[in-house]
Amino acid sequence: MEQQPLSADDLPIVNGRVYHLDLAPGELAREVILVGDPDRVPFLAGELLASRDTDRCHRGFHTITGIARETARRVSLVTSGIGAPSTEIVLNELAALNEIDFATRTRKAQFEPLTVVRLGTSGGLNPATPVGTLVLTDYAIGLDNTGLFYDIPLPGPTCFVLEEQLRTLLKGAAAPGARFGGRIVPYCARSDRGLLAALAREATELGIPHARGITVSSAGFFAEQGRGVARTGSTIPALLDALATLDTGKIGLRLENMEMEAAFVLHFLGGLGYRAAAVCAVINQRQNGSFVADFHRQMLDGARLALRAFRTLAANHQPPGNATGA
Repeated sequence: MEQQPLSADDLPIVNGRVYHLDLAPGELAREVILVGDPDRVPFLAGELLASRDTDRCHRGFHTITGIARETARRVSLVTSGIGAPSTEIVLNELAALNEIDFATRTRKAQFEPLTVVRLGTSGGLNPATPVGTLVLTDYAIGLDNTGLFYDIPLPGPTCFVLEEQLRTLLKGAAAPGARFGGRIVPYCARSDRGLLAALAREATELGIPHARGITVSSAGFFAEQGRGVARTGSTIPALLDALATLDTGKIGLRLENMEMEAAFVLHFLGGLGYRAAAVCAVINQRQNGSFVADFHRQMLDGARLALRAFRTLAANHQPPGNATGA
């Protein structure tokens, strides 16, 4: 069947550029480091890039593409914004830049998959993991509903178990009589196994403090992460206490951190057959209130891990995939 072009409404393109990121297809590298804060893009570019060929800023999204000094590979540093809804916009446009012929508005017959690492900050959930540690996400639990609009098959049986465990846990922890008690539906995703293994090897080789485990991606920052600031009730007022009771049943697999984007990144990009992983520094410990104000070193360490992992995968000609393991 002949492919129908995407309409201007489905995929807005202005002067040959996607609408929100203001990028043309040739301005995106196949290897991407995705950060939440737009100011983090020029910071990382200044520290890590030997040269730049693209520097675009539009609607709060900043993208810089250039050659990494350490690996001599082309990479794009891209802003995701805060939370799954903003990230959903960015990832769809990245995929369109990679897959769509803008002249015909049709999908290319062939295209190379992107490799994307979400690099950010997070709150620690495991009291045994010190602030300053980089968490390499093994599995991610999404508490947002953005991921639910993408019908992507479960990547493995562990994801099924985690979804069921979290659904039961959240329902039981809801405040009595809460309007939305039992109606929060978590989804589970996981990092690309090859990319995750490469990140872990590089962290060990560089001597960077790191841990692997489960990342919880909340839908927001305040009530969604157990912060009772607003003058309203909370559906799950003791969310962190509830999460602390989770027993995955797997040795060494436990909740490590909480942030707002990783689950959707892994869910969506994994569904496209792209490589995706998440590396987040623990900058505060939710259990004891400790906080790291200056985390520039951790961001640089995380970016270096990503760059070196990109190089390793390319050298090994390793295809993307989540088919192996649980």
